[in-house]
Amino acid sequence: MSETATSATTEKGLITLIDKLMHNDKYSAEATSAGKYRDILDGQHPDITLVTCSDSRVIEKALDDEIGKIFSIKNIGNRVEPNLGSIEYGIGHLHTPILMIMGHTGCGAVHASTLELKDEHHRIIKSLDFIKPTVAEVQKLLIRRGGLSQYIKESKTKPLTPISEQVYFETLVTEANVDKQIDNLLNDASIRNLVYSGKMMIVGAIYDFKDIYSTSKGSVSIININGETDVEKLKKLDVFAGNSTIVLNRVKRLLVY
Repeated sequence: MSETATSATTEKGLITLIDKLMHNDKYSAEATSAGKYRDILDGQHPDITLVTCSDSRVIEKALDDEIGKIFSIKNIGNRVEPNLGSIEYGIGHLHTPILMIMGHTGCGAVHASTLELKDEHHRIIKSLDFIKPTVAEVQKLLIRRGGLSQYIKESKTKPLTPISEQVYFETLVTEANVDKQIDNLLNDASIRNLVYSGKMMIVGAIYDFKDIYSTSKGSVSIININGETDVEKLKKLDVFAGNSTIVLNRVKRLLVY
């Protein structure tokens, strides 16, 4: 890359940084005036530990703009392995009753995991190695079902917006990746015991800005609860306090095992 191109790229980034710092001036003034930090100065007491993707389009604000309710952990592909220490802090020290694993439509990590990457940085390849086995599992499932085209044809749940077969496949992998992360968590005795004793619930979700699950961009759908992935069984689970309709109406998935 030429020096001119590098300078132009850096300048663009600096413009964005300045814009965000100016936004922060406005935010901090409003937050101070409204007393948003008043009740959390001496410690945090979140209710949800959230593991989601580092993708810049996936924003925590889509779930909540209240400070202190979500203990957030991000990495490419919303994997649990590299962040087990942070997860343990959220559920073991902060005692959040909900542990949410949230993937998203249009995930670059999932897309990259479907490719053979030879020239990519070794650290990125190592990160994607956690997802590649899930790609293989979805492929094997589709083989048993007569192939991707046949699976799409027979599926009872259809994307709300027409998508290509490749995007459909990657969406299946995205769901399977969330399921796999939850399986990994339940293989941990301390985490499993928290769920078994009813002290914690693990929720798998998909953040959608591609209009696959909902035409409301940025909506969140529930695809897995405590390892259960069957949509009809999920809708019958007696685990929701208060207005369970809010949760039940969001239960939807494309991948059926």
